[in-house]
Amino acid sequence: MNGYPMEEVTKIVLGMNTEVGIDFKNKFFGKIGAAFVKPQTTDEVQWRKTLSKIFRRFRLYFNYLIGKYRVDFFVAELNLVLECNGFSHKYYNPEEEDKREQVITKQYALVRFAPEISLETLINGILQAKIGTVIRLYDDENVIILDTQNIPQQNLAR
Repeated sequence: MNGYPMEEVTKIVLGMNTEVGIDFKNKFFGKIGAAFVKPQTTDEVQWRKTLSKIFRRFRLYFNYLIGKYRVDFFVAELNLVLECNGFSHKYYNPEEEDKREQVITKQYALVRFAPEISLETLINGILQAKIGTVIRLYDDENVIILDTQNIPQQNLAR
């Protein structure tokens, strides 16, 4: 028989985080597809290596479950959630992401960052993080802080 074994096909399809792969998973599995199948992207793997060195004296968890939500990185002692927002995040439902942020920031600080930002920018964002805030780092020029408790969104030039 010419072809791939079913196990290999499953790994390939479920690991596709391209536009076509995400669309396929959404059509085939519905909303639950992304929830139970979240392989790490290359960017997440690179950041995992870096963050493991930075937080080596802390309990750093990867793909950690908070309630019904899975987060990329969680630093327990700092009550800190880090989300590496790569290509596939643009296909997430904004309303669901808002709900997710509300749940997470009730107990934790949340830092969302683009995979291409500098380590310096990420560290600066982490230093500004506190419970009840979402820090968005999408380039090295601006840090956006959203206090989910009180303050509207701000844009702070560095």
